[in-house]
Amino acid sequence: MTRFLPALMLLVLAACDGWPESPRPPPPAPPPDGAVPRGDAARRAALASPAPPVDAALLAEGAARYAIFCTPCHGATGRGDGVVVTRGHPPIAPLPPDPERTMAAIAANLAGAHPVADRLDARQRWAVARHVATLRAP
Repeated sequence: MTRFLPALMLLVLAACDGWPESPRPPPPAPPPDGAVPRGDAARRAALASPAPPVDAALLAEGAARYAIFCTPCHGATGRGDGVVVTRGHPPIAPLPPDPERTMAAIAANLAGAHPVADRLDARQRWAVARHVATLRAP
């Protein structure tokens, strides 16, 4: 019986040769409007200069996004004195005044910060970074 098993397997495999080829799958759909790019290439592109030009609209957008995503931990001044610290959270590092370093901190989720890179597109991240720079301006 075991001598016939290889021959039987060959017959079964030979029968599989006549199947038609599967059609090609359709190309992937483009991402919807407003989708935030993800991955290493998207992060490097978002960090790359030149940043959007600094104007009143960019700073206002940065202030609004900072109030939503950053103030609870970093406080209104960016010094790490937000409401979560007053309620017992360990001290939080102040935000760097340099916009490029702030962008890196947002993108890399440095020091265990709450990740926001998937919620803010590149322009919004630059807006927050430029707003943080104004918090420390003399």
